[in-house]
Amino acid sequence: MTTMQDLISETKGMTYGTLGDQLNVIAAPYVAGAQSIIMELDVTGISYGMMISSGLNVWYVKGVDSGTKTVYVIPGYNNSPKQAAAIGDFVYIKPRVTDWYLFETLNQEIVRLSNPDSGLYKVGSWEAPANFSYETYPVPTEAQDMVGILRVRYRFPGSTDTWFDVTNKSYRIQLNSPTAAALASGLPVARSVVRLLINVPGGAVLQFQYKAPFVKASFLSDDIETVCGLASTMVDIPPLGAYKTLLYTTESRRNQVQEQGDPRRAAEVGGNSNTSTSRFVSASYKTRVNEEATRLIQRIPYVRSL
Repeated sequence: MTTMQDLISETKGMTYGTLGDQLNVIAAPYVAGAQSIIMELDVTGISYGMMISSGLNVWYVKGVDSGTKTVYVIPGYNNSPKQAAAIGDFVYIKPRVTDWYLFETLNQEIVRLSNPDSGLYKVGSWEAPANFSYETYPVPTEAQDMVGILRVRYRFPGSTDTWFDVTNKSYRIQLNSPTAAALASGLPVARSVVRLLINVPGGAVLQFQYKAPFVKASFLSDDIETVCGLASTMVDIPPLGAYKTLLYTTESRRNQVQEQGDPRRAAEVGGNSNTSTSRFVSASYKTRVNEEATRLIQRIPYVRSL
């Protein structure tokens, strides 16, 4: 099981190596939206105007009380969610990058993998007994986001593993995309259906394999495979994309006018060093995407009619 938290940790490792952030630990349960946090460790290193984070929370520091180890904050900074935090949760002090930023960046990378250029998609399937009356098979609720059928086949009656493929000219797909208003109305909406143009043996069970876009995670604990739809071999790709993005943003920040006063030896660190590294990562990213696209073709070959 690979979670969003795992991808965030991997992205940080690729970007910053063993460089860590200063941290503290929550000493009392934090209620979502509260404006004070009680810490376990000394808070003298935290001051007004700093940014601190824990999980998907990002706070702006208003002040501290060293005696009670209390930090007063503005929750929801950088448009982050306001979530509860438990005793023992880490609090990162002025982090290089927040988990919230990486969470959003990784979600964008996951969704981007479904674009036509990448050619990747979530693979799902459902089964249904043969319908001899109309030869139509409604698409179940969990597959309503599908964008196409990859494969239709039927299992020979009485067999557990003997399958026969139905060629692409032997079925038709009717995809219905109800509007948000229609879905919210609570009234029945037209469902997508697959119509077979051939007869299958009595007692056969049909299997429909389909492709659908990847979906975003909602929590750090979400499983990338079961929630977002990525195959187990694809989980290394989103961190590569996020790593590339971080390198670009670092270079951009470094080249801003207000940062030029920082000491920098051009002979040691070139002005476009991160951009060059990002190009190398981009090439690795593209290679991995192409490998997974090929793997999908090998996994579910397209069956055409003669």
